[in-house]
Amino acid sequence: MKKVIAPLLCIPFLLLAACTDEAEKAVTHSESKEFKPETVKIGEDGELNIVPLYAPYQTYLKASLKADTSETDSKNYAEYVLRYIDKIGEKENFDPTTLETFFMLKATAYEQDMLNQTNELMKQHDEIKDIITKNYSASYEALPKKKATIFIAPSNLEFWSMTDPLAGVSGAAFQDSIIIQLNPNFDKEVLAYTIAHEYHHLVLNDTPELSRIDTSLDSVIFEGKADAFADQIVTDVSPPWNIPMDDTTKKHVARLIGNGEADYQEITMGNTEKDIPLWSRYSLGRDILTHHLKANPDLSIKTWTYEENHAILNGYKYQKLLE
Repeated sequence: MKKVIAPLLCIPFLLLAACTDEAEKAVTHSESKEFKPETVKIGEDGELNIVPLYAPYQTYLKASLKADTSETDSKNYAEYVLRYIDKIGEKENFDPTTLETFFMLKATAYEQDMLNQTNELMKQHDEIKDIITKNYSASYEALPKKKATIFIAPSNLEFWSMTDPLAGVSGAAFQDSIIIQLNPNFDKEVLAYTIAHEYHHLVLNDTPELSRIDTSLDSVIFEGKADAFADQIVTDVSPPWNIPMDDTTKKHVARLIGNGEADYQEITMGNTEKDIPLWSRYSLGRDILTHHLKANPDLSIKTWTYEENHAILNGYKYQKLLE
């Protein structure tokens, strides 16, 4: 398995081979002060809360290195990381329950590698924060949302096969919150694009009837809208998941979706037995939105954002197969 190994951050406490419990508590307190949540005013009445999770991850990882069992790892992760997210949710008045069930937010068996990775991200925090703020602000100007929280965490090395092809960036949006997970060698343009993409999900999540994913087709259009939005906010950037499909493949995947033969997992991660390519959900969604916006060039972002799926699909060449 490929592992991401980042250099250790050269600060004195990491050079200590052993330290007392009192010293470790002091370190955690110092890190927490340095990387505390920061509220940024966005536009006229917008507000973004940026929450680095470096210190909670460090505390969890160091505790797990001392008593390395999967049960202890999970317990420490819940105590130091998830409990911290709970406190942020309570403070910012949103429910983090769904966010905390995100499959990549879990303990890892690669504690030391992930600790190194966390230390490296800390050195890049100012740049990470600037990219997030700039692209969140641009997204807000196009489609305002009053308040949101973005958590920054290291990528879980258990899922390296997913994050590496995504240029070291993964993101997921929930109710009033986004989780961004990064490798130290993350691509800055992909991070910018991901912020815009997830921001659109964040806005649409405020309208349950449009963000509810009942079918594979719902998820295709949901992702197509997010990419269409990000394309207008972060220009001249093609995300790693933008893998064009030829017409034969589009027709094939559309038929499987319409017949109920392709589920959410398959159209995301691919299925070689069914000839479904990786990230078909995104590729087909992009194709549908590209058709819709070309056919209706005068539509504003707000208008097509809140259009229902049947209107978005209207006139698409594989509409009958998909429905």
